[in-house]
Amino acid sequence: MNDRSVIDSNSLAVLQEAMGEDFAELVPIFIESTEDILDCLLKAFIQGDVESFTREAHSLKSSSANLGGLVLSKMGAKLETAGHQGQLPESEAFIQPLKETFALMTKELQQYKN
Repeated sequence: MNDRSVIDSNSLAVLQEAMGEDFAELVPIFIESTEDILDCLLKAFIQGDVESFTREAHSLKSSSANLGGLVLSKMGAKLETAGHQGQLPESEAFIQPLKETFALMTKELQQYKN
């Protein structure tokens, strides 16, 4: 992972090798599901639903890590930890850095779609 990359290329290469041709199908599924996770995370925050917030943060952490998105995974882990402690972010501004990092990850993953 270089300074500009939000993906650990080694982790991604291992997954790509293990999945073979099926890997290309994983990328659009990850992108779509992560968009849903981010929407649900914000919705849970707005509703003050700590349990759902924590569950969505865990999903973000895990699915991002699986595709080598260690930056986004770490962000999800921090939110999950806060949720386990019964805490939510102070404002919905927390979502913007997640969306920006996800956009960078999506851009990097596009090269693996075909």
